Amino acid sequence: MGARYIVFRTFYEIRKKTGLLKRKYPVSYKIQRFISLTNWKRNLEQCRDVAYNVSTLPANFFFNSRDDLSGYSLDQKEIADLKSEFQHIKEGKIKFFDAFHVDLANYDWVTNPDSGYKYVVHQHWTKINEFVPENGDIKYVWEKSRFCYLNTIIRYDRHCKDDQAKFVFEEILSWIEANPLNCGPNYTSSQEIAIRVLNWIFALYYYKHSAFLTNEIFQKVINSIYWQTRHVEKNINFSRIAVRNNHTITESLLLYVVGLLFPFLPNSQKFKKKGKRYLEEEGCQIYQDGSYLQFSFNYHRVVIQLYTWAFYLARANNEKFSDQLHDRLKKSLDLLCQHQDTITGMLPNYGANDGSLFFKLNSCDYRDFRPQLNALHYYFTGSMLYSPGLWDEDIFWYTQPP
Repeated sequence: MGARYIVFRTFYEIRKKTGLLKRKYPVSYKIQRFISLTNWKRNLEQCRDVAYNVSTLPANFFFNSRDDLSGYSLDQKEIADLKSEFQHIKEGKIKFFDAFHVDLANYDWVTNPDSGYKYVVHQHWTKINEFVPENGDIKYVWEKSRFCYLNTIIRYDRHCKDDQAKFVFEEILSWIEANPLNCGPNYTSSQEIAIRVLNWIFALYYYKHSAFLTNEIFQKVINSIYWQTRHVEKNINFSRIAVRNNHTITESLLLYVVGLLFPFLPNSQKFKKKGKRYLEEEGCQIYQDGSYLQFSFNYHRVVIQLYTWAFYLARANNEKFSDQLHDRLKKSLDLLCQHQDTITGMLPNYGANDGSLFFKLNSCDYRDFRPQLNALHYYFTGSMLYSPGLWDEDIFWYTQPP
């Protein structure tokens, strides 16, 4: 671990136990009007934020909105499967760890569905002990709060032409109401915050022009995005020094994405600069031969997908990451492809596998790596890695004209 880790972790735990760390994380905020919904929706038109007196240009996402998506469709069987999974979600049954459904109807966002333990929602996150055996594995609390299931809802909305904007925003607002800032179990992990906010951003852009996205809802969501990102920025050195794995890359991506897409937010340039620098630096988690330091094919795929987000968004906004970082990811692609079964798209279940897949934008089996590898390969080459199939859908979502 080294002296740097020991010194940092010692002082971190001292600040945590004495309450000094708690002071950096407020437990409430007043809704600020960073920008109006109308101005935010004026993509590529100059807008002025009066409160902070800065002129900005809204940045490009993978796509402009639901209304502008075109191309790619599913066959009848895939539609039926998608409808079935969506129905589970509507009934409150959320797929956990890409393995099994858990009934969370009328869920309060802070109760462990496995152990039944309910966390104290107003307890500051620095005072919560994640490792009490009787409370159960805290990942059971985090799983729905990642909002990865929004990807399924959005895919259902698009492919089945069934507007789910109201449902999606009700879910997001429910979480905001139930989770006071920097309190409760859903603020104890910066990576969990990052996953949640990235999925919210995907939904926010998809439903950009929806009648259900009112200015009041937009202000609540964008304020929560800002304060959660601020939490991640303030605590990212814990991941960079004490954790240093895919957590760090996830949190760095959040800073880059929020700073890039929402330049009207306070500290946005700071977020973006830090995020981009850390994404570059953490590229060394991928070794020269393309292997990954966690020695897990699943976590390796997580990293592939995180950098896929970063690269496509950078390109859409005329930015670029270094050739050195690109080279590491190219070598990762090559290594993973060399271990891939050509028929199923699966890789050996090598290393730790907790069912993580943050942005599932296709109908493929969880163990099928083709969607994620294909999307990154397409970024580098402009060509498909495989013959046409279900694994092409990720590229559809990442490459819509702005």
